[in-house]
Amino acid sequence: MKVYKHGDSLVTEIKETRIHDGVVSFWNLGQAGILIKGREEDGFICIDPYLSNSIEQTNPETEFKRAFPPVLSPVMLENADAILITHEHDDHLDFATLREVGQKGEKPTFVVPAPLVSMVETETGSKNIEAAKHNESFRIKGYQITPVPAAHTSYQVDVHGNHLYLGYLIEVNGVRLFHSGDTIVTPELIEKVKEFKPHVVFLPINGGDYFRSSREIVGNMSYREAVEFSIMVGADLIIPIHYDMFPNNRENPAYFVDYLFTHYPNQKFHMMAPGERFIYHL
Repeated sequence: MKVYKHGDSLVTEIKETRIHDGVVSFWNLGQAGILIKGREEDGFICIDPYLSNSIEQTNPETEFKRAFPPVLSPVMLENADAILITHEHDDHLDFATLREVGQKGEKPTFVVPAPLVSMVETETGSKNIEAAKHNESFRIKGYQITPVPAAHTSYQVDVHGNHLYLGYLIEVNGVRLFHSGDTIVTPELIEKVKEFKPHVVFLPINGGDYFRSSREIVGNMSYREAVEFSIMVGADLIIPIHYDMFPNNRENPAYFVDYLFTHYPNQKFHMMAPGERFIYHL
């Protein structure tokens, strides 16, 4: 029996969720996928949805195999106002998802790092693409969005100086959220996010090590780093991500909880199951 909603029942829950000022709702789609909804006039956006089995379908020999099925089919995001992509790795930029989402009309806007615009246009046929450039803010309905550079595991730019890896500072309905994408901790990232004063942070906790790196699995924050980063930037609530979908690139979330309990027992956090809704109040 599934504990949280999925498929049509999840779409219905998203549509019927009504919130007031100073509140935001968000859903966990697995891996780094997060769906965020403000008031009705704000609309809703989605970050890094991997809603297919494209990785293992493309390469049946891959070690990246889903541990659970998608909680939504891609076409169920057709009414999203925007889909934000942090970088080009397949579990974040999933063309199988984007092609289905974008096939019915003008919505949603695909927001992608500027170096990826041409590739995304070619692969999806969409003309509704926003080139995300670091520190250049833009607005989509009720969402004020500022891309910030991410280091996965180093800062990388194209010939025009545009970053290939991004996180997003997002403000909607008075709530400030930060989705880091895939990144390690850097002094620049701490400074930028601390200045933003986020209420909620979505951070990877799967870390990295020599053995995964030797298989070209790129590292992220560890659970310790995610906790310490959150404390340094003053986050009210920590939501760990990027630890649940692929058994070969996981970290036990119990380590994250134990580290918080030992060092920062009063820090708020929540471990989200796939398909789970969280309603955050200021």
